[in-house]
Amino acid sequence: MPTDDSIWGDRDGDVHPALAEYLADVDPRLLDVGWAFESAKSVEYDLTDQSMLNHVRNGVFAITWLNEVAPSFGAYELDDDDLRRVIALFAVHDLHKLRGEQSMDEEYDIPRAEVEELVDALGVDGFGPDLRIEDFHASAVDHANTWNSNPEHSTRTYGRLRPYVRLADAFASCPTPESAVVERNQRALDVAYPDADLELRQHTLDDVKGMLTNLLNGAVSEVLGDRVGYEPLLVYQDGCVYLTDGDAPDVAVDDELIEDVYDRLQSTIGDSHPAYDDHDALAENLSTQSHGFYTINDQDFFYAGARNLLYAVAVKATQDADPDADPTDSMAETMETLNDRLPIEIDTTTRVAPGYARLVYTFERSFVAPIVDAGSTDEDALTLTCRLFEVDEGVLDGLRELREDDDVDLTAGGKWDYAYAIGQHVADRARRDGWTGSVSQHVAKLLVTNLDALDGEWEDAVMAAHTGRFETELRAYVADVLRVDGRASPPTEELNDLTDPFEEHHATRRGKTCTFCNRGTTSTRKSDMKAPKSLTTFQAGYSNRIPADAGQPEKLLVCTPCQIEFSLRETGSSRRDAGRIFVHLVPDYFYTPTMWEFYSEQVFARFTGEAMTRVGHLASAMFDLATSDADRSSPAPCAKLISTVLRESTRADDEGGRSMVESIQQDFESDAGFGTQTLSFYKPKDNDTEFQFFGVFVGLSVASAMGLRAYVSESPLPDLRGRDFQEMAKLDAGFSTVSGFYGRDVPLSKFRERLGAAAALIGLGYELALDDARFAKYLRVVRNKPLPGSYLLKRAAQDSDDGGAARYLLEEADYLDYHGNLTNDAETTTETINR
Repeated sequence: MPTDDSIWGDRDGDVHPALAEYLADVDPRLLDVGWAFESAKSVEYDLTDQSMLNHVRNGVFAITWLNEVAPSFGAYELDDDDLRRVIALFAVHDLHKLRGEQSMDEEYDIPRAEVEELVDALGVDGFGPDLRIEDFHASAVDHANTWNSNPEHSTRTYGRLRPYVRLADAFASCPTPESAVVERNQRALDVAYPDADLELRQHTLDDVKGMLTNLLNGAVSEVLGDRVGYEPLLVYQDGCVYLTDGDAPDVAVDDELIEDVYDRLQSTIGDSHPAYDDHDALAENLSTQSHGFYTINDQDFFYAGARNLLYAVAVKATQDADPDADPTDSMAETMETLNDRLPIEIDTTTRVAPGYARLVYTFERSFVAPIVDAGSTDEDALTLTCRLFEVDEGVLDGLRELREDDDVDLTAGGKWDYAYAIGQHVADRARRDGWTGSVSQHVAKLLVTNLDALDGEWEDAVMAAHTGRFETELRAYVADVLRVDGRASPPTEELNDLTDPFEEHHATRRGKTCTFCNRGTTSTRKSDMKAPKSLTTFQAGYSNRIPADAGQPEKLLVCTPCQIEFSLRETGSSRRDAGRIFVHLVPDYFYTPTMWEFYSEQVFARFTGEAMTRVGHLASAMFDLATSDADRSSPAPCAKLISTVLRESTRADDEGGRSMVESIQQDFESDAGFGTQTLSFYKPKDNDTEFQFFGVFVGLSVASAMGLRAYVSESPLPDLRGRDFQEMAKLDAGFSTVSGFYGRDVPLSKFRERLGAAAALIGLGYELALDDARFAKYLRVVRNKPLPGSYLLKRAAQDSDDGGAARYLLEEADYLDYHGNLTNDAETTTETINR
């Protein structure tokens, strides 16, 4: 199978050979036989939707990863041949689910010929060494521990490997971390590894945001691994399942664990993206205030650390120290005053001294003041600043005298004009010591060296001043949402300070409640939750929780965890437009660490801000995929069509299309965090209906190609976790008109049909006119016309000079007639139009 027809790419050499061979030879065949839309679990039986494709993928990835990590706990490791045999046998074990309606006492009465047909279609007879058709037959009829299975058909080979097939099936069937560690799965693990004492453990998070959730999952996983040797096995949207020794101690969610998780989370965030260690990129985040200093967001201190930000301030100031720019009159006047009183000559003809003065004032405000306030030094802020810059004693003495002079006020209106003299000192030293071309590095290194020479831990004081609120809020958040093996945190100081959302809503009209997640805060100041629109891109009034009697919508109130989430997204995405649609992708049912790495590196990484989407071509590929098992002229196999869907969603910017969809965590390290992915959709819109229609179509097309479940919402944060809905896809409440076409809940049994109908409608609509605004009208046609496909096809034929559209859009029209209207169950067909 060519690698360009696989979503996994070429995995040869970087994974277990058995898994690499499965991905290259077996996985595409699962797609080609249509298993991406066949149900292994379904809402019709009150289970969470899972396709046959993902059921097999889950089991194969789980048993392969388990085979890698179990030996570290003294368990037996399957050799390559046996692992291949287990994978091959597991691939056919659910044949009975493909046989349509049947009674329970007949579901495992499967003839050998039927097994042979499936084995040949999947190519697993060559994948599993020396397996006979009797072994595959045994797997199909005897894998279940139920009264209606047929153990009399078992073989010696299958009997030996059955515990591993059963274990793969047990894991593959678990939609949540809690369900994966139940006693039934523990027994299956004990049967497969009788000579080892292995145990399953798990952690869950009671809240899902996005990137912060991933990083928190990663931090918890690392802490549990370091503390008690938990080895990650399965990765869910909101937690992880672990393998460990049976005698591993229970983990208490106490202050010590919460502190460890917080510390690991902070360091993980700082190391997870190159921008947090890129001084030039950090410098771009600094905004210049009229008083002559740079504003540093507290989030930047939290992510990048004090040292990196000091270097970033030096970079920004060096850029502003422009020898070719004239100072303002106010600057020149102040510098002249200082020249009259100090033993230093400040250049009043350029902005060199004012540029470096911004470094000095920012350094004094954001670094020196916290050190002084913490009592880490006996020196005042002016003296300590001058000493750290190594200013001459004569200049320092002169500045002190000016401070006591009532006729000169260098701090009027919030300024700190002492900085001009120190800025000139920096310029003079740069010239004297040959710092030309690298002033920022030299001055920052000088300051860091002198700070490190202080008696106290200067970084602790600076970070506490800027991130103390983050620590308090995040510790409360971790304590509130983290569960380890079902155990929650007892009341902590931070939890006790957390405001109750219900009381905040009802006790006061303007309570401290997060607009997005409805959380409270530990802060006593409402201002700590007032986030600027630039951070969230959402206007005030976004939430339906605005009090009805409010005179006007307030500024959005955003809790600290959500502020961190939005700030992470600002780093990990290029599009900041308001009015986007968000596609929250959920694993079906889980990733293993290997699977998460594959998705991150081979699939999610394609969705950059430069990626282009050709909707017409995407619709054509999606229609072929939706109808690939019908008697149609398109010979393309499903694996190739799925690859085409992904390519048409993420084409290079020189190949045509429009920038529509991107990942919000671009360039973040894939192993820093795991669990969830969110794509944002945006395009210029003529009306809300067409915007939502295309957003849902692109989002669900991508989800179907990846084999993921999806929650599509106008909210940047998922209002529902994956465990909160059972269907393959769910649309948010804001999609009133569009949900009439797709359905509010889209089960797997209807998933292909709804995407096919949408693709058919796009094909017919674009034949009429390349005008997205018309699709609000076309949706009304689908809702109101008994044969909407025939109606649109007739219109297209009438508008065409030669009626050519009727010849190549008949299949789309026929499909839309059958499946366009959710309420239309009549079996109608399109009449052929001959012109």
